[in-house]
Amino acid sequence: MLWVVTSLKLVCEVALMATLGRAVLRRWLGGVAADNPFHRLLDWVVRPAERLTGRAMVPALLGLWLAATLAKIGLCLGQGGCR
Repeated sequence: MLWVVTSLKLVCEVALMATLGRAVLRRWLGGVAADNPFHRLLDWVVRPAERLTGRAMVPALLGLWLAATLAKIGLCLGQGGCR
């Protein structure tokens, strides 16, 4: 169970960091961001989360990440600690 919770937490972290990176790159490059290969890669990473949650992607991912973090802490405390 710990593996599932840790994997969910990792997926949320990757999607949130990719979203932040994409937003920074868009702001930095302006209108030519769509031509940038790194922007396209970040867009490809973020697109599944956007399809699932729509406009509320960031709050949904943050909530899911927080729930996974709390579950991981609970599981670790129940086992006597995590490595």
